[in-house]
Amino acid sequence: MTYNPQIPKWGQEYLEKNNEKLVKYHKWLSTTGIKTGLISKKTEQYIWDEFIVHSLYFYKIIEDLDLENNAIFDLGTGGGIPGIPISIVSNTKVTLIDNKKSRIFELDRLIKILKIDHIVAEERDAIELLNKQENAVFTLRCYLSTSSLIKEFKKTHKINTYLVSSKEKNRIKNNKKFHVKQEKFLINNNDYRFIDVITSMWK
Repeated sequence: MTYNPQIPKWGQEYLEKNNEKLVKYHKWLSTTGIKTGLISKKTEQYIWDEFIVHSLYFYKIIEDLDLENNAIFDLGTGGGIPGIPISIVSNTKVTLIDNKKSRIFELDRLIKILKIDHIVAEERDAIELLNKQENAVFTLRCYLSTSSLIKEFKKTHKINTYLVSSKEKNRIKNNKKFHVKQEKFLINNNDYRFIDVITSMWK
């Protein structure tokens, strides 16, 4: 089955400059990723749209917020989503976090295949890391929902930005501890997706 490795206008520069590695990662997800259980069986177009294009918008937000010099931790990364696409289009240090040794093993192999030297995969507890790390960016595509993240870390005093993929109906109001802004973006010609940008309010 063929697929269209498209990207909306907001990300065309990412694709033009990094097409080879993004396509190679897509092929890896479509084959090794499925065979090893890192992702469930999906069509090639779904994998491109939802795992590649969606991931790249995480980095667009990071750039727009001028946070690309901060360390990025991709929590519950699974098949490297969105951390791998972020590392492909940037020079930012990215750490892939997962609590399963088998996933880390496969991600280490992938990093060598893609020849990316500013990304590492670590077997760690994501919640513990969130409570320790300060002045960092955390990406969470499927690991925690916006409401769950805020509930989990309402007592934290760390200064961080959290990017969580979400749905339009999951609107969360700002409060004195967290500021939440929802980004809406095209993922292909006519479908939109949402990412919640959550920033802790302590200075």
